[in-house]
Amino acid sequence: MLTDNDAFKHPAFDDALKTAARRAAQNPGDCFSVYFDGEAVFVRASEAVRPPNSKLICIAQLWNHYTVQLRYDGARSEWLAV
Repeated sequence: MLTDNDAFKHPAFDDALKTAARRAAQNPGDCFSVYFDGEAVFVRASEAVRPPNSKLICIAQLWNHYTVQLRYDGARSEWLAV
């Protein structure tokens, strides 16, 4: 079973978070999801089809004009300045 910690260790994980945050900042009102399938990390619009056999890691959404919220499972959030 895939865990968030498996995704956190992936070498592309930080870049995926930055990509999701940038897309959320550029598209107010839209959410972008970060998925992990055990081999790759994906960033997709939240309304897009989830990659096969993947786990949702977090969702990025613009919080205000200069901050993106990253929402993780378990009601945990982080905020990134953009």
